[in-house]
Amino acid sequence: MKKLVIVSTYPPRRCGLASFSQHLREGLLSAGLPEVHVIPMIKDESHLTDAPEVLTTIRHDVREDYREAARAAREKGVDAVLLQHEYGIFGGEAGSYILDFLEEVSLPVVATLHTVLEEPVPPYGPILKELMAKVAKGVVMARRGQEILQEVYGIPAEKIAVIPHGVPLNRPLLPDGRQKWGWEGRQVLMTFGLLGPGKGIETVLEALPRVVETHPRVLYAVVGATHPEVLKREGEAYRRSLEEKVKELGLEHHVQFINRFVSDEELLQFLAQIDVYVSPYPHAQQITSGTLTYALAMGCPIVSTPYTYARELLSGGAGVLVPFRDPVALATALNEILGSPQLQADLRRKARQRAQGFDWESVARRYLDLVEEITGGTPLWSAGAPGEIVNFPPLRLDHLRRMTDDTGLIQHALGAVPNRWTGYTTDDNARALLLTVRAAREGYPEAEELAHTYLAFLAFALEPSGWFHNNISYDRRFLPEEPSADTQARALWALAEAAHYWGASDHGWAAADLFRKGLKGAREVHSIRGWAGLIMALSAFWPGPEGWAPEKEHWEAGPGPEETAVWMEDLARRLVKAYEDHRDGSWRWFEDKMTYENALLPLALLRAGRVLEKERYHEVGLETLRFLSQVTFEGDLFVPVGNDGWYPKGGRKAIYDQQPLEAGMMVWAALEAYRVTDDPLWYRRAEAAGRWFLGQNTLGLALYDEKTGGCRDGLSPEGVSRNQGAESTLVWLLARQVLEKWAVEARSVR
Repeated sequence: MKKLVIVSTYPPRRCGLASFSQHLREGLLSAGLPEVHVIPMIKDESHLTDAPEVLTTIRHDVREDYREAARAAREKGVDAVLLQHEYGIFGGEAGSYILDFLEEVSLPVVATLHTVLEEPVPPYGPILKELMAKVAKGVVMARRGQEILQEVYGIPAEKIAVIPHGVPLNRPLLPDGRQKWGWEGRQVLMTFGLLGPGKGIETVLEALPRVVETHPRVLYAVVGATHPEVLKREGEAYRRSLEEKVKELGLEHHVQFINRFVSDEELLQFLAQIDVYVSPYPHAQQITSGTLTYALAMGCPIVSTPYTYARELLSGGAGVLVPFRDPVALATALNEILGSPQLQADLRRKARQRAQGFDWESVARRYLDLVEEITGGTPLWSAGAPGEIVNFPPLRLDHLRRMTDDTGLIQHALGAVPNRWTGYTTDDNARALLLTVRAAREGYPEAEELAHTYLAFLAFALEPSGWFHNNISYDRRFLPEEPSADTQARALWALAEAAHYWGASDHGWAAADLFRKGLKGAREVHSIRGWAGLIMALSAFWPGPEGWAPEKEHWEAGPGPEETAVWMEDLARRLVKAYEDHRDGSWRWFEDKMTYENALLPLALLRAGRVLEKERYHEVGLETLRFLSQVTFEGDLFVPVGNDGWYPKGGRKAIYDQQPLEAGMMVWAALEAYRVTDDPLWYRRAEAAGRWFLGQNTLGLALYDEKTGGCRDGLSPEGVSRNQGAESTLVWLLARQVLEKWAVEARSVR
């Protein structure tokens, strides 16, 4: 277990960063770390503490303190440093003294950037670039922060992780809070934070008369002491200006100033009692807000201006956004929420759902994963070594059986109920055949009967032309469509593995015969994912390391080993050519855009390289999989390319909607890479992609439903889909099955 030190402000200093650092330390301890030290930044004696976790202190304006603190960390045997970077807490021009600490410490450093300037003036930009060059990893709390670091500062994406602000949940709440604060019978709006110019309080006061007209019982509570630095410079001038504005607008009975420092525990009590939280920052550049995160996690209806962090955090309907400095729009939004209990309930539900995984222990685990990554350890989220499956639920076919009738697998579900109106697809029935013959081989007896049904469906779907028809209605009619290369490849892959499993039996003959007939259509496949799928099918069929030698009496005119190898070689060359045509600078991909089922492409080349013993296919497969991993992994958190915009070359990666197909295929590709390289990193990548289904994802929400055995259809900004369709359930089951299969193989080797 690692020994860490946090460099930051720290209690008794009163600021949001100090609270953040204290809670991060508590989260690290709760996550199982036995030793977390702190080096506080201090400006005066009131910031001193004799807490046992304090290793030493740094006086912000004493340059030698920075190097002495670095030496103290090394002498203590610290493994890594968690640096909290904020402007104003470090000495020197633009906080440059912290660079002395980084030069001296000679330890891996994770730097959390609490402010990222979108238009930095010298020397702020150059100093932040230098800081990022000296640390192992940078952390931001919003994806826009990651984009700014890449676009403005030139920081590579693989050096940046996105980890949300934590929240100290599960605190007991006061039953009589409203009475204590004089809020009985009032509709309470609230803004919280250390008070100072730039909070946007004036806009709320200007909106309030319009709200009072409609809701005369409304009360706006402005909670928090004046910021200590503002207090030193200006005293209470700003607060007095707000009080004068309240009098000018005649709002004395509708505004309450609670002028004192509020602990996190008391803040949660306040948030539990209010009707609406208002976050009225007047500028778009605000990259994070702990108070907004707290309000979200407490399930508060939220109205906010569209600053960077709010746009990201409240996407998908978890709050209401209004224009900057627009009191009319703000009043309209507040009146609508206060006048609709149903809207309030919807906002509360969406807020709580959006904040899943924001508890400090979950956030701390994300930091621990980064530490393990930069120090060469094993991330705690992925505790299994090669050959072990840790904390994965067992393979269950319950939901698959519910979704299957005597024709085949129904395409979609309404919740967990089969939606017969959506009919069937060959895509889903092919995946189901692939899963069930694999599960039957691994000793799941109920899988074989299901496999018979799916084999019969593929026989029904095969047209005389050799193409498999994909979309079939519930009454078994072929629906109009163009031939699909993806469908053709998936059907052939499943049939190859079915022929392999059933061997010389009648079912094996049927699967082999359908495979042979489907090859006629496969000759017309001209899409990149179709080529990749055909490589997987051919590698499963031919009599090589992966495949099965068909019985002569069951085989009429299919390709023999030599022809199969030539065909695979041709397909692999096409993939390599696509890669060579599209790679450019740091872009290492087969197309100018990452879209769907991305990991299938490197998987196919890795498989072709292993089966055909061609090093070039290994090289391109690994290079493209590494690039895909840079795009989709943040530490050991899998963040696939979303289907709402994809990831165009030179553009921004879409985060949502995240699809199970991406996680499932990454499991396959990473395990193939592990088999080729014997590098445990790829095994950890496979497990991390598998844990995406279980809640190790952007929102901390599980898509796997342990009650039904099914998998929800996707991850969007507002949470997980309620529907558990065929594709999502199958890719989860296939990922789970292949993880188990390879774990058994790895144990046998060991």
